[in-house]
Amino acid sequence: MKAKKKLSFIDKIILWLNGLLCFALLLSYLAPVVDPKTFWLIAFFGLAYPLLLIGNIVFVVFWAIRRSRYVFVSIICIAIGYNVLANNLQLRLSDSFSAGPNSSVVHMMTYNVHNFKRYGSGNDISTKRDILEMINENHPDVIGFQEFYTRNVGQYDMRDSILKIMNTTWYYFEPVLANSQEALGLAIFSKFPIVAHGNIPFASKMSENSCVYIDVKKGDKIFRVYSLHLQSIRFDPEDYKYLNSIANKGKTEGSSARRLGSKLKLAFIKRSDQVVKIKEHAAKCPYPYIISGDFNDTPASYAVNQMAKGLKNAFRESGSGFGRTYNGDFPNYQIDYIMTSPQFDVHNYLIIQKKLSDHYPVKADLVLK
Repeated sequence: MKAKKKLSFIDKIILWLNGLLCFALLLSYLAPVVDPKTFWLIAFFGLAYPLLLIGNIVFVVFWAIRRSRYVFVSIICIAIGYNVLANNLQLRLSDSFSAGPNSSVVHMMTYNVHNFKRYGSGNDISTKRDILEMINENHPDVIGFQEFYTRNVGQYDMRDSILKIMNTTWYYFEPVLANSQEALGLAIFSKFPIVAHGNIPFASKMSENSCVYIDVKKGDKIFRVYSLHLQSIRFDPEDYKYLNSIANKGKTEGSSARRLGSKLKLAFIKRSDQVVKIKEHAAKCPYPYIISGDFNDTPASYAVNQMAKGLKNAFRESGSGFGRTYNGDFPNYQIDYIMTSPQFDVHNYLIIQKKLSDHYPVKADLVLK
């Protein structure tokens, strides 16, 4: 390929835009390692990584068609961020792993069930039934729920329904909101005996953003399962309305953009602190462990990458595609994860693409060595 001896004025503008997009992509590679408390602006480049990647791929195609050596500008920038790319995209065939009858496999699932209702609607019996049927079809040994809702009696006694489906009596539920009739919080259900449990509050008062854990015994082995819900962005209806106006009409408005930016900034910083608390707790764990749940952050984020240090990311180990787990109104990213300590091997990672909640359930077969 050859660059033209003299670029036209339009080509110079395109090359300048290409360079600007490459620079933004390179900045996004700092997001996984720069603490938002130190320099929060970098976190926004990490959030934009998928769009920046797509933009650079468009320039690769453009210069390739022009048979210009400028094609390598974006190719080199994309290659520099291979590690970030691998956390966002995996290209592999399905795993042929099959667990034997006496295997040490743990069928792990995590699911933000959004109170057992479809996104943007109220509770309806069909959604609840579909979720229970999906759980029954996938036979999890352990499942962690975020935004778990249950009533004490009646059709929405979800605690009782899931115990029956899993044919178990073992569970741990930590309500964050409760009254005499119903409760909302984090829950973990297990087919294996629970020998201990606890929670890691992120603030003095328990909220939906917190972490619970159980120690379970499978055969002669004990392992721990953390189920977490990191800081939510807490968008209001007006925020979603603004996002929809951008998506549909391309209209932006200064005060709305600042309001959204402020909420994102605060969430980035809070998740940074929450990850530190969980990592410190897990470092003292005497058993192999699994960290799963709704991280509310992307594969190019500081929170996700700090949590993954020293652990196996199930998507990277055995997933395929872009790994999208969120299907609500905000840009659809991978924000739900299963990670394990090194004593586990990861097989058969799957995102179950049934749009029942605003999240897809995620499952993986984990073999305890």
